Amino acid sequence: MNNDNFKVKGVMIMNVKKLLLASLALAVMGMFLYGCKSSEKQMAALPCPKAAKPCPFGCLFAACKHVKPCPSSPCAPSAMVVSCEKYSGAEKGAPVLKLETMVPEQVIANQPFDYRVRVTNLTNHEVDNVIVVNTLPEGLEFKSSTPAQMTPAMEGRARWLIGKLGANCSETISATAVASTEGILKSCADVFYATCANINIVRPKLAITKSSPSESLMCDRIPLTYVVTNNGSGVACGITIEDSLQEGLTTSDGSNRVVFSVDSLPAGQSRRFEAMVDASKPGRYSSMAIATWQGTRVESDMPATMVSQPVLAISKSGPDKEYVGRPVTYEIVVTNNGDGIAKNTVVEAWLPDSAKFESATESGQFTHMSPGKVTWNLGTLAPNESRKVNVTFMSEQLGSMDTKLVAKAYCAESVSSSAETIVAGIPGILLEVVDQMDPVEVGQNEMYTITVTNQGSAADTNIHIICELENGMEYVSSSGSTTGTLSGNKIEFAPLSSLASKERASWQVTVRAAGVGDMRFKSSLTSDQLTRPVEETEATNFYK
Repeated sequence: MNNDNFKVKGVMIMNVKKLLLASLALAVMGMFLYGCKSSEKQMAALPCPKAAKPCPFGCLFAACKHVKPCPSSPCAPSAMVVSCEKYSGAEKGAPVLKLETMVPEQVIANQPFDYRVRVTNLTNHEVDNVIVVNTLPEGLEFKSSTPAQMTPAMEGRARWLIGKLGANCSETISATAVASTEGILKSCADVFYATCANINIVRPKLAITKSSPSESLMCDRIPLTYVVTNNGSGVACGITIEDSLQEGLTTSDGSNRVVFSVDSLPAGQSRRFEAMVDASKPGRYSSMAIATWQGTRVESDMPATMVSQPVLAISKSGPDKEYVGRPVTYEIVVTNNGDGIAKNTVVEAWLPDSAKFESATESGQFTHMSPGKVTWNLGTLAPNESRKVNVTFMSEQLGSMDTKLVAKAYCAESVSSSAETIVAGIPGILLEVVDQMDPVEVGQNEMYTITVTNQGSAADTNIHIICELENGMEYVSSSGSTTGTLSGNKIEFAPLSSLASKERASWQVTVRAAGVGDMRFKSSLTSDQLTRPVEETEATNFYK
């Protein structure tokens, strides 16, 4: 072989290689410039048939641009061309989907041919529920496709469910079609997609509880507690809580309704409310709380509160009359006649000024004041329970002693009573008769003194003195607290109306000794307080 020829041929081969590389580079650049993307879901142009004239770029451009395919022999298979482009949807003025229908430039009747539809997502986010619909003209039929058509089939239309189409991704439908008629058949494809709004469907579910103490005293305020809880899956709005109180219960402002409002309550959260109510009378109180929101209501249970009240009573027993200087004892009984406990029960006895405190049971404490007071702290007194205490005192003064008794406890009205004892005295009469001289010579006078002393604690009244003279005694005169009158051998003094305790009265009788012997001067005393006379005799020796 001629070396020169070899060199020429080598140069020609090198030039052909360079030409092919340049053609390939231009083709890749053309795809970049026109925005074609290479992926498994994109459809590349069919290669030119071998019989076609050299056209290195046209076939590659055919899938992306509306250009004629490479010139070919009439009998060669036609390249796929884009027969239709469509942009679907708009987001801020920009298209969302691009739909391309690709078919051969010419098709032989009754012979199967390739029919392709490519849908491209032009956005940067996923598009959902993409459906491609192809309207079939009369004479055109799809035999098969990948993916398969949707069922049920629709007359005159082929439908394919693409579903989710990722951002900037494409999906190609490859079908085999047969045309049974000649001429130009117009096959139109359309694409649909879902514009979805996420709707959060929630179901708030409220529950409300009400609690109150099972027991309460009437003077105590009753606490009511309400808890509303959202056990559902969404926020509950515009909640109103209302409790219609039973008659006899009122709030601090005098209302018989308890009302609370809640603007919103998220799922899983609770709100707590409290109210204080007052009872106007003892009894059983119960009511139901109701929570309403958005046309729905729930009810609480009905806790009951028993409202009670202690009712005290006080009584006493003791002497109606006692003698001065003698102890006086009162027994005091306090009773809870109500249905509520009497807490902090206290009993007081107010003694008269003339009384002198002696003692008290149950740890009663005496307070020196005017008047004096004895106090018992008895603590709690259950319903129908009684407690007994005693107090002892005495008086040195005659007359009536009034003692005031008081019982009081928490939540109970105070009760009082009084006790009266008459303090009386006992007269104690001492009768004394004394002669002035003994012995007495006959012819001389002797004076006898009669003294009456009230040694007792009470006055003696209507004191009457009578003196008797024996033979040998001659009456001379008489004097004293009252006037005396001689009648026979008796000197009778006018009654003394009263002789107070510790007081003394005296009378004198003078006689002349007229005979000799052991003489007796006898005195007798009667009064209203004595049941029989008191007698006293004085002996005097008369001599000559």
